Amino acid sequence: MELELIEYPYKDQKLSFTLKEKEINGISGSHLEEIVEIIKRDFRHRKINHKHIKEEDWKEIKNKIIVVKEWLEDTIHEDSLYDVMIEYMKVHEIYPRNLKKKIKDSLRIVGLPDTLLDRNIYSLSTSEQKLVQMAMSLLSNPEMMILEEPFKVLDLKNRKKIMMVLRKIKDQYKKTIVLVSNEEEMLLKETDHLIIFKNNRVLIEDKTLDAYRRVEFLKKHKVEVPKIIEFSYLVQKNKKVKIDYHKDIRDIIKDIYKHV
Repeated sequence: MELELIEYPYKDQKLSFTLKEKEINGISGSHLEEIVEIIKRDFRHRKINHKHIKEEDWKEIKNKIIVVKEWLEDTIHEDSLYDVMIEYMKVHEIYPRNLKKKIKDSLRIVGLPDTLLDRNIYSLSTSEQKLVQMAMSLLSNPEMMILEEPFKVLDLKNRKKIMMVLRKIKDQYKKTIVLVSNEEEMLLKETDHLIIFKNNRVLIEDKTLDAYRRVEFLKKHKVEVPKIIEFSYLVQKNKKVKIDYHKDIRDIIKDIYKHV
């Protein structure tokens, strides 16, 4: 799914931006919870897959956009994972023919064994709970997954694991992924397309690396710049050494060997 917002009235501004199909999109900046709400709010001022949509079609389309919250929503502490997933399907009116198969398939996609279904949900690790959230979001077969601060309190190993799963969901199952976060280092490394909000408007929308290349513009607007980008900027500015901007430190090292 590609979603294009067109001059959506927001406070004293009009928002226009695109969440690109089959890409990992990044959203950062201010008032991010409000931006996520706007994405799912109504059918006006938007195109879906390059087409204007009708009001009567919006309910079905809106249900194909799933938001994965920062934390697992509160459940009864005695609940097993199976109970939690059953309750999720009831709330979201998901009625598969083979309920158990649907649940097991969603866990398999995110790399979790179905042996966890009898476990108390709060006995799972933080990374397992995050994967459970993603598995539950897949139960409705969404076309777009929006993840709010997906890597909070996760270590590097588990961040890589979560990203591997998200890239699998994007590539193998053709889903549009949106990461909503102010972790600039993560957004630079993991996203393809970036939208930065500031003062109730879209400050920048571009390919992620191209967006972060605009260092002086970002600094002028008091936007945090990833350290790897800051390093290349300072080398270029102070040492007059021609090295490019990269997502990976190994590519910077190659540039340094080449030009220094």
